[in-house]
Amino acid sequence: MSAQFTRAGTVRRVVRSASGPDAVTIEPLTADSRVPMVVRPKEAGTDLATWAAAGRDWVSERLLEHRALLFRGWPVTDAPAFQRFVAAVSESEPLQYRDRSTPRDEVGQNVYLSTTYPAAERIEPHNEGTYWSTWPQKLFFCCLVAPPVGGETPIADNRRVIERIPAPVRERLERLGVRYVRNYNSGFGLTWQEAYQTDSREDAERYAEANGTATEWLDGGRLRTVQIRPAVRTHPVTGEKLWFNHAGFFHISSRDPQMREALVEALGVDGLPTNTAHGDGSPIPDEDVRAINEAYLAEETAFRWETGDVMLLDNMTMAHARRPYQGDRKIVVAMTDPVTAEGIGQADGTAATEGEEAR
Repeated sequence: MSAQFTRAGTVRRVVRSASGPDAVTIEPLTADSRVPMVVRPKEAGTDLATWAAAGRDWVSERLLEHRALLFRGWPVTDAPAFQRFVAAVSESEPLQYRDRSTPRDEVGQNVYLSTTYPAAERIEPHNEGTYWSTWPQKLFFCCLVAPPVGGETPIADNRRVIERIPAPVRERLERLGVRYVRNYNSGFGLTWQEAYQTDSREDAERYAEANGTATEWLDGGRLRTVQIRPAVRTHPVTGEKLWFNHAGFFHISSRDPQMREALVEALGVDGLPTNTAHGDGSPIPDEDVRAINEAYLAEETAFRWETGDVMLLDNMTMAHARRPYQGDRKIVVAMTDPVTAEGIGQADGTAATEGEEAR
């Protein structure tokens, strides 16, 4: 970025605002990688949000073409600069992170630090909001502090993941859907107050009912919720069939064996903070979950974060994960462009129906 000196001798940065696709290059991150595609400015110091506002259609077209874009070499050094880019290429305001499964710290208007989770542990691949009735189509990440070791955010194409899952596993989950059972205020995981961002039982119940979630209040102020969702959804623009669920992510077999044993011993299977089953209530076998997790792992692509990187994903197509890391790591995230499902199965033991997805 160029600089000019004021009469007082201080440095004033000049933000350049070249526009249009001719102002950038786009190419694969490496010679043998499909995603993400890297978008770089041809002129150093070009402001990302200003350029993106003028090239919004181009960004949307490239996102639909590649499903994962990494903007690298732009002067994005703080949350406000990231927020301006999010606004420039989105059709909605950033979405609130409600019905949470992990802790989140808000750093701007519906802009959050990525999951607060022990640095030494891996977060398995998932898409944001698969168990919500409305989920984001666009998912944004911005690296404000890159960790010195690890901390990558691997991504995987759900179109390819679904092809790797053994047909019997895929067909069974597609036919029956996924049953998500969560228990709050048992001393493990989030409280319902944090998950639903309210201290009011009535507000939590209203939100749950409006989003196809059954609630059951247990002794000691504990809450149990049940949601039934499809395992497979269709892309709202292309009509592609996508693996889009947390069936493996929330399944007890995906936890560390020692943690799994301790949780089951302390809480019982019915009292686990999170667990999944088929939509009709029948168990998902551990071997099915292993096959799902192996499919994700086979499709993972990862890169080292650089400070200032911004990654934009088509959230329905691209799953994301997090590798363990050492040192400081600060990644902020935002979600926009909601997609709402119709025909979500109610949590009464019936099979889920896919319905149509609409913006």
